[in-house]
This record gives sequence, C-alpha cells and structure tokens, in this order.
Amino acid sequence: MKTLIALTTAGILLSGCSSSVVDPQDDPIVTDLTGKPVEYVEKKLGLPNKRDETRSGAMVWVYLDREKGMSAKECSVTLSIRNKVIENVVVKSDEQSLFSIMSSSCSRIRKDLGLTS
Repeated sequence: MKTLIALTTAGILLSGCSSSVVDPQDDPIVTDLTGKPVEYVEKKLGLPNKRDETRSGAMVWVYLDREKGMSAKECSVTLSIRNKVIENVVVKSDEQSLFSIMSSSCSRIRKDLGLTS
C-alpha cells in the first residue's frame, strides 16, 4: 500500500513538472539583455546584488531594485549566464502599495539600461 501511494505521488509530481516550456516575458529588459555578453550588463548595471552558481555550471546573477515610501515596490532581474553570455532573463516585480501601480517597476534598472524616455 505504501509503495502504491509513493508511486502515485511521484507520478503526480513528475507530471506537473514535465513541461519545461516557459512563456517568454514581454519586457524590454528581457529583450535588451538576452544574448548579450556579461561585460554588457556589468558595464550598464555594475555587479549583481546576489550571485550563485548552479550544479550545471551556469551562473545566476540577481539585480534588485527597491523603492520605499508611498510608491513602495520591489523588483528583481535574474540572469542565467553560461559561457559569459546571458541565456535567460526573468523580471519579477511586487507592488507593495496602491500608488506603486501607477509607475513602472524596475525604474532604476530600466534607467541604467537606457530603456526609459
């Protein structure tokens, strides 16, 4: 009985994780950074706030952009880097107040990349 439960649980977990396709983000940050060399992002944004390495040898850099006050929001840009080239970019933002919805997230990062008008 325990074996049946374990196999069923494993099957459910694996079937939920079987798709590796991720919808691409429609964000200028993603478009600007994907495929660029590491030197480009270092020149534009400086060194990352967090740095890690995966088991497969890819580097993961995280840039944080936090705004406080009435328009409090937090934004992170995560880069997956292999062979000194940015392979994947994920932009995640969290609006922490009603006023923060009126302005775009990652404003400092967008400005440093030259993506704001």
